[in-house]
Amino acid sequence: MKSKFARKRTESDEMSLQITSMADIFTILLVFLLKSYAASAMTVTPSAGMSLPQAFGQDSAIDALKVEISEKSVNVEGQSVATLEGYRFNQSDIQANGTSQSLSKALDRERQRQVLIAKANSDVKVDPRIIVISDRHVPYSTVKSVLASAALNGYTDFKLAVVKGE
Repeated sequence: MKSKFARKRTESDEMSLQITSMADIFTILLVFLLKSYAASAMTVTPSAGMSLPQAFGQDSAIDALKVEISEKSVNVEGQSVATLEGYRFNQSDIQANGTSQSLSKALDRERQRQVLIAKANSDVKVDPRIIVISDRHVPYSTVKSVLASAALNGYTDFKLAVVKGE
């Protein structure tokens, strides 16, 4: 005759696998990983022939007003606003304080647009952030003029777009 303990042992040998709980856990992990991956990358499409510098950093990507400096022009949100010759501003465009007159006008228009949107929608705030997308061959004097023009128009939080190094 089988004892009480032997019977329980045979019943426990026939356990069923609870797949529903494991599927829930894997779904949560998948959603978490996809969400964290999507929030950490920013898509920037530089102009043809532009080579971005490399850097090693931990900052996460942000979305802000994009100013691109190429060999022949400065673009604000994809629109050419100032012409350059060999990565340099024309001397007639540079003001006494080191800012670019044409770039300052374009940045002022963008700032006014942000102010109008902020007035119409209380959830939107005027954004002081700017992303500078620059070729690695752009001289410091040109970058300095761009940053000075941006600061003069209220864009005081600067980020430089770079290619993430290995």
